[in-house]
Amino acid sequence: MRKLSLSVLSGLILAFSWPETGVFLLIFFAFIPLLILDKEISESGEKTSWKVFGYSFISFFIFNIITTYWVWHATVAGAFAAFVINALLMSFAFVLFHKVKNVIGNKRGYFSLIFLWISMEYVHLHWDLAWPWLTLGNVFAVVPQIVQWYEYTGVLGGSLWILGLNILLFKCWISVKKKKKKWILPTILIVIPILFSFYIGLLKIRTLPDITEEIVIVQPNVDPYKDKFNRDAQTQLDDFINLAKEKLTQNTTLLVGPETALQEFIWESKISKTQSILKLQNLQNEFPKLNILIGSSTFKYLGENKDENSRRLNKTNEWYNAYNSAIFLGVDSTISIYHKTKLVPGVEQIPYSFLLNVIADFTVDLGGTSGSLSKDNTIENFKYNEVNILPLICYESIFGDMITGKNSNLIIIITNDGWWKNTSGYKQHFQYARLRAIEQRRSVVRSANTGISGVISSFGEVLSQTNWEEEIAINVTVSLNETITFYNQFGDYIGRIFSFITVLLLFSTFVKNRTKKTPTS
Repeated sequence: MRKLSLSVLSGLILAFSWPETGVFLLIFFAFIPLLILDKEISESGEKTSWKVFGYSFISFFIFNIITTYWVWHATVAGAFAAFVINALLMSFAFVLFHKVKNVIGNKRGYFSLIFLWISMEYVHLHWDLAWPWLTLGNVFAVVPQIVQWYEYTGVLGGSLWILGLNILLFKCWISVKKKKKKWILPTILIVIPILFSFYIGLLKIRTLPDITEEIVIVQPNVDPYKDKFNRDAQTQLDDFINLAKEKLTQNTTLLVGPETALQEFIWESKISKTQSILKLQNLQNEFPKLNILIGSSTFKYLGENKDENSRRLNKTNEWYNAYNSAIFLGVDSTISIYHKTKLVPGVEQIPYSFLLNVIADFTVDLGGTSGSLSKDNTIENFKYNEVNILPLICYESIFGDMITGKNSNLIIIITNDGWWKNTSGYKQHFQYARLRAIEQRRSVVRSANTGISGVISSFGEVLSQTNWEEEIAINVTVSLNETITFYNQFGDYIGRIFSFITVLLLFSTFVKNRTKKTPTS
């Protein structure tokens, strides 16, 4: 019961440190019960790996359920699969740490957890089952003022901070009666990054340029379960335009609408002739400075040339690609399209389809356009006047590394979080956008179908936001910033470096373990 209690306690502390669930400070103690459990199992003298794996799985399963329970609104079977896969991945990293520590010794072994865990998080950002929602560094989204240094490290720097402090505090706990001075180092490790963050904030305030744009953000508040895909497409667009007109002025340079706001079936080869685009261009005629960025599903005819995720056109031998897209209508009558490049596993693509097509009926619906979508272009900027927009669609906004090297002065996120209903899911998604603002030192404009829409400063400060399930348009003034951050240039270098070291660590551990087992003559 003691071991089970420690396992459950770790899971609960992890969960209740998360944004919109609990208090972030708990994260600095979340791994300590698991580390105590690991120590006690290691000292038992039994075969220990399966025990560590089992107890750690309980911890991480609890963590996943409490923080991302809202996935159940889309599909029960798919949500359960997501909880299990994520908990297994986390448990695998922890049991590897246990095995490495038992081979190389406690002194270096405890710190191997940092390399193994961050390598796991880095892999989880880049494989087909990517789900970085619970990357440890995301926990500080609600307190961006203490992680302004994410412009150098990204969220993996936050994971490093959390793991390092957990290990140091654990070591203090086990030696509290021997060396009370050991508490000095973790205290310093807590205070210094926070002070450095405040220093960065004060320094940046004095150097940011004062260039602004007037933008209108529309939150149409169309229920995705009842209305969005059942109501007439042109009626929805008319409501969108009427709502926008309440806030548009002759000085407005950009109108932003959410993901899949346009419901008309749009072939990209005929986009300029579609009714929805013509209506929006008529709106531009009324407001001569107006550019428009809006979400839509778009389709590309391929003829007999089939791609990996192509769909058959009726019962013919002809094919087409379907995309979750952002459409940009320039004031000069140009039309640009960006296709979403990070697709949601399960709902927008079947991961490792050659293996997993059999479980397609249990996929997780996390918002956006459903079905196996295509992604045949890289992330592209939209430009007008001095504005250089980096568009992100829904799920893409939790991947900091995917926008590395992209030269922009404004980030715009379009999303439809209504799938998650009134839960912590849409709130967490909004909070994570604050971290993208810090990493890139860009203002973030966010248009969400049912909320939360708003504006976030380049320091992660929320300047304006709407309420949940509010039909509204807001007129905002947004600052532009040309600063190129260290993270923008090098991305998740921490993940790459730590993954390389982890490979060396595992190899050396394997060799050392084999050497121990080989009898000498």
